[in-house]
Amino acid sequence: MDLSIAIILSVIITALSAGVGVYLLRYKADMTEMNGTMVGMTLGMMTGIVVGTFIGAATDMFWSTLVGVLLGLALGSGFGSMGKLMGVLDGGMGGVMGGMMGAMLGVMVRIGDAQVWITATLMTAVWVFFHVGLIVLIRRSSQRQYAIDPVCEMKVDTATAKWVSQYKGHTIHFCAPGCKRLFDKTPDSYPITPMDA
Repeated sequence: MDLSIAIILSVIITALSAGVGVYLLRYKADMTEMNGTMVGMTLGMMTGIVVGTFIGAATDMFWSTLVGVLLGLALGSGFGSMGKLMGVLDGGMGGVMGGMMGAMLGVMVRIGDAQVWITATLMTAVWVFFHVGLIVLIRRSSQRQYAIDPVCEMKVDTATAKWVSQYKGHTIHFCAPGCKRLFDKTPDSYPITPMDA
């Protein structure tokens, strides 16, 4: 692959990934920590893999790793912040791993033009699949109703919550049995937020 083509394709993929991240920011208020982490990991890892593959097919292992890792890290950590600290860390880690994997893939397939373009096309298709899936996941998830676990302050999907307690006319939802046990021992110790009603 020619370096100028690899750069153009990398810029397009990076811009589209950033666009998806900006689009998903509209759901930030409704996003669980896990979903925010998923945003960071998907954007970071998939962008790192595809850009690393493009640059690796045109240059060497050093440059492809450097570019893939830095772009994956920036997107993964940046948009992973929707998942708080866990999202930043996991998104960044996903970006670093994706950049390294893409760089290795790009360098390894430079055995012929057909192999390079087949791999680039396949990786781009995988990138599209995961980005579309991410958008669908976040949009569906934002339509669910959440309550705040008063013990650990995590969002809990009220439709699927396994652990609940009744307290002063409110249904309290918990993310885990340990949170429910702690609440049930001293319920007055925990604030009940309007989402719990």
